[in-house]
Amino acid sequence: MLARLALRDLAVIAATAILWLWLAPRSAGSGPLADLLGVAIGLAVAACAYLIHEWGHLLGALATRSKVGLPERLSAISLFSFDSKRNDRGQFLVMSFSGFAMTGVALAVVYGLLPEGQLATRVARGGVLALTALTVFIEFPLVIYAVVRGQLPPVETFEVGPVPPKTEPASGAVPEG
Repeated sequence: MLARLALRDLAVIAATAILWLWLAPRSAGSGPLADLLGVAIGLAVAACAYLIHEWGHLLGALATRSKVGLPERLSAISLFSFDSKRNDRGQFLVMSFSGFAMTGVALAVVYGLLPEGQLATRVARGGVLALTALTVFIEFPLVIYAVVRGQLPPVETFEVGPVPPKTEPASGAVPEG
């Protein structure tokens, strides 16, 4: 499923890039068509920033061998679910900061590379700023919680699977640890 999700999101990003090159310059004009194109392609860029942010989280989780769940359908909104019951604080922090870093990349792209004077650029910037605000007001507090409390907040976006039961050592066996 991971490869299918990657292909889905790469296709969305590629289609957005092609549409940007074709349609965004038309949003520099005036009138309803220029406005419609500017809003549509700008929102598509913001959606790509969301995907990149989520892939940052997932790649950070995978880099630390975190336990994650993947959606069963390509139409799922959440790219993955981080298992706060089976992962530790270090894995959570790497996963979190990897997504934050990708948000920084998205901000750098929309402010550093997109041309001035196009409605599509302004909408893309506004969309990425809105996503950044959500990150600051929703995700940062979760990181602070994990650091201050020393435990992970419940962040599962869907059921990852049952936690395996703890088994008692067989009689006469030496417990590990």
